[in-house]
Amino acid sequence: MKKHPMALAIVLGLALGLPAVHAQSSTTTTSTQTASGSDQSSPDASKTAATKTKARSLDQVQVTGSLINSAQIQTATPSYTISAQEIQARGFNSVAEVLQQSVFASGTTQGPQTSGGFTQGAQTVSMYGLNPEYTLTLIDGKPITQFGQLYNGASNFTNVSNIPISMIDHIDIIPGGGSSIYGSAAIAGTINIVTKQHMDGGEVYVRTGNFHNGGGANQRFGGAFGKTIGKFSVLGSFEFDNASPMWAYQSSYIRNKLNTQENPTTVAAAINYGTLDQYTGSVLGYISPGDDCAGVSDLYGGTTTAASRTGRTGTYCGSRQVLGQTTLNNKSQSYDGMLKLRYDVNDHVRIYSDVLADFQKQSYTPGSDYTWWDSYNDLGFLEDQNKNIVNLERVFAPEEMLGGYGGQLDRQDDLMYQADIGANGTFGDSNWNWDAYFMRSGDHTTTSSPSFLASAIDGWFEKNVLGTSTGIDPESGLAMYNINYANFYKGMTPSEFASTRINVPGESNTWVNNGRVTLSNDALFHLPGGDAGFAWLIEGGSQAWYEPISPLISNGDIWGLTGDSGGGTRSHAASAFELNLPLFKQLTVDLSGRYDHYSIPGGDTNSKFTWKAGLEYRPFDTLLLRANYATAFLAPDMSSLYLGPSGTYDYVTDYYECAQAGAKNCQNYQEEVETSQNANKNLKPTTATDWTAGFVYSPVPDLSISVDYLHIQIRNEVIVQDANLLTREESQCRTGELDASSPTCVAALSQVQRSTNADGSLGDISKITTYYENLANEDTDSVTSEVKYHFPTTPIGDFSVQLDYMDMLKHQYQEYAGEAPINMLTNPLWSTEFKSIASGDVTWSLHHRWTSTLFWHRYGATPNYIAYYEGTYDYPGAGKVAPYITFNWSLGFSPTKNLDLTLMVNNLMNKMPKDASWDAFPYYNSANYNPYGREIMLQADYSFSLGGGH
Repeated sequence: MKKHPMALAIVLGLALGLPAVHAQSSTTTTSTQTASGSDQSSPDASKTAATKTKARSLDQVQVTGSLINSAQIQTATPSYTISAQEIQARGFNSVAEVLQQSVFASGTTQGPQTSGGFTQGAQTVSMYGLNPEYTLTLIDGKPITQFGQLYNGASNFTNVSNIPISMIDHIDIIPGGGSSIYGSAAIAGTINIVTKQHMDGGEVYVRTGNFHNGGGANQRFGGAFGKTIGKFSVLGSFEFDNASPMWAYQSSYIRNKLNTQENPTTVAAAINYGTLDQYTGSVLGYISPGDDCAGVSDLYGGTTTAASRTGRTGTYCGSRQVLGQTTLNNKSQSYDGMLKLRYDVNDHVRIYSDVLADFQKQSYTPGSDYTWWDSYNDLGFLEDQNKNIVNLERVFAPEEMLGGYGGQLDRQDDLMYQADIGANGTFGDSNWNWDAYFMRSGDHTTTSSPSFLASAIDGWFEKNVLGTSTGIDPESGLAMYNINYANFYKGMTPSEFASTRINVPGESNTWVNNGRVTLSNDALFHLPGGDAGFAWLIEGGSQAWYEPISPLISNGDIWGLTGDSGGGTRSHAASAFELNLPLFKQLTVDLSGRYDHYSIPGGDTNSKFTWKAGLEYRPFDTLLLRANYATAFLAPDMSSLYLGPSGTYDYVTDYYECAQAGAKNCQNYQEEVETSQNANKNLKPTTATDWTAGFVYSPVPDLSISVDYLHIQIRNEVIVQDANLLTREESQCRTGELDASSPTCVAALSQVQRSTNADGSLGDISKITTYYENLANEDTDSVTSEVKYHFPTTPIGDFSVQLDYMDMLKHQYQEYAGEAPINMLTNPLWSTEFKSIASGDVTWSLHHRWTSTLFWHRYGATPNYIAYYEGTYDYPGAGKVAPYITFNWSLGFSPTKNLDLTLMVNNLMNKMPKDASWDAFPYYNSANYNPYGREIMLQADYSFSLGGGH
């Protein structure tokens, strides 16, 4: 029986242990990128020999991940490419979506859906569950500056939300270490975003989209034009994007969850801990409102009522609509532009310049859950006229604000740019190519955040609710007040609310300057397997990061708010080489090495040499066996060198107080403490080694199968010291378990600060000071496989399939030397990353007029809320969320040669995250999923000729 090629592929996949999945690398899918001043493809075979020579001289093809200008050498290292056509066909709206939907993005990240996160106005990607700082992102092979705000308040990262998607030709992803070519940060992988390089004519397009569940409506229009006139060529493009915010109450999933809450969320509550004789540290109940919440009944759309909780006395005022007043997707407007200029001085020299810029305005709010006041924050526990120990808590409603929560949006304006000027060419008619450029990339971000002025909000409550303290109770030590509970259970007027608010300004600024000279020769000498290639570069430059803190925050004028602060510069120099040796027809060796040197004022210098060796072996034409070994590194983050002190509030365990009480279980000794993060200018680079091994097999035409194994080992990872570990060490030093004169104790006792009681004894922890240190280690093992097949043409059109799969075999993290490694794939307390991801598509086209793509994406199982909260799968109810599968579909039609119309439907089945155990807002893991639902988009593209010629 004759087997169909696709059937053969499936059989081979099963025999080799491959799932039916697709990725994009093979012997013929090596991703290519144009060098500065180059076209996207190799010279046309029909051109004359003289034209070919000029094209080879000035229109070199550069492979992503290599310094040598040959599109045939980069096969020892897997490379994955997604084209602009695939991006549109799969319905992706942004670069962030493209990268986060790749099978390599197994880690969790913050973004617009993470309400109250450190960087709600930025997006990034985590490859293999590693910190985003371990992924190097480039535009056209050149570095782009990092975002000024800090990821998780601790590390620098690249924001990919401000890169215009319409200006992209393709995106290359190279897993694993790339430091021997690109330098710092290329540990988990390298992402090269390649923009459009050449165009003869123009195009305009318009897109509109809406979400089925409401909110998030978006529009986009733009255009591009290009022309070659004699020796001069130009390419320009522009884009405008507009998006409305999506509110939590607009999501049907969240709205249903809010309406079925067991207990309404607090609007106003006088939390009662009982009298001094009754006080245990736990809440006893509430001081009930005398009017049954009539004074606030109009808040949150008239849904605020008296409520109670099981096991607590009294009532409070609450509503089930409180948490809906937060944005899940930002309001945004983006203005983008790109300009590329080329001038051929002669057949051997070209001058070029490129400019890419994006200005993005965003607005968002962490919502009502962050717009609140309580008396404990500034005044501590209070003692009321009935000797009750109380804490007053108040959450503000849209009716109390001018314009509601829409008038209380945080605002972020971000300008990102990259510009270069340079020249490239050849030395006469030789095989030697050269390229020299200077580039600058920058990011300037300003923010404005409506916040409570501490004196104003505290003053309002002191005037209207608390009055003047009647003294200090000698028994409890608490301030006593005659609290006006009737006034407490009343709403503010919008003018009163406005009088307590102030817009807190913020700013961050980063930039990178870099100059580079590259020499290369793709036919240095001849070997039995072909021509040897060689390249060498030298580069130097500087970078900066500045994020000053507002004096309003540093002076303590803002209620309940801390922030990051710091800044500085450093210089950098590097030199690298690459040598590609086709020893035999079947065997090729690729070697590369790079030396990087960093220096900062007043700190240690950092130098690192990294290298990489790759092997390509082809026992026969349809099979490629490949392997490589590489070292990589990450220079210390600018924030780790210059931050601080930066303040946060963390929950820690007071082990010393627990020990003094003789308690066996310290869970009841947790408290929220101010923590100060501080820089360390003596940090060393984070180092890494990795190796890959795999194959690419093409048993029949138009079919390729590949499998690659990747091991990454990271050492000396820079992290912020753990506050809980410091409090444990501090307790051991004070109780004599550790030598108080040891370096560990000297550091711990100075970093954990305590108040002093009236009798001179040590009191509560008042502040903890932490530093960045080279402390952690991390290891990952993964397998990536791909299958792709283009079916023979049929009367009903052309069909192709693509399937990708990535499985994390291992991810271990060791926070401190000597500690047992943490299995990040099985420990839900430490990680909710995806162990496996699969994606793929089926594409159909007919007569170049119709085309359709069905794209699917599957996330593997992740811990449910109970497992995540309890930190174990052994707790009752702990388990996993089922795999999450979504489908995107597109249909394109070209009524004329110049006009393309496209219908796109993302999340075709309107799939929502489902975790019945996740009973806390937003009722899903916002680091893994989003509740946006189905999106429907329409796009029209029109291309035209500019006329004339050269």
